Amino acid sequence: MVEIGMAEMHIGRSPEILITRGLGSCLGITVYDPAKKIGALAHVMLPDITNARIKHNPYRFVNSAIDAIVEELKVHGSLTRNMKAKIFGGAHMFSFMVTNTVLNIGEKNVLMAKQMFARWEIPVLAEDVRGNFGRTIEFYLDTGKVMMRTVSQGEKEY
Repeated sequence: MVEIGMAEMHIGRSPEILITRGLGSCLGITVYDPAKKIGALAHVMLPDITNARIKHNPYRFVNSAIDAIVEELKVHGSLTRNMKAKIFGGAHMFSFMVTNTVLNIGEKNVLMAKQMFARWEIPVLAEDVRGNFGRTIEFYLDTGKVMMRTVSQGEKEY
């Protein structure tokens, strides 16, 4: 198992298993090429790098992380048309805040991910997003399956 921390990304090949924990408002983004059995998992924190003061780590931001993942997978021989995505997280973790405020980072992360994958014409095959609970995901590169675990919702396979 390869552990991916916050603002990190890893590309692996079958039979590796990639895991990230503690997805609250952050997103766990997987991109998989079933033809090559290669994939990437990123744990991103914020939606948009455009107006960020500190831009040295593209994996902190949804838009720059997705661009970087796609380009890196292409370097490893993947074709964009073979890539499939799944997204997890984007929760609204602070119940004392209204969900439609500018501070709802989780919602903004989800919307940015969908926008970026649409731009790349990469289908999002599965998602488990929003809500008010944390998630842990395991990404199996031999099959492309993702196992998601939560304290309140149990375990699901995508």
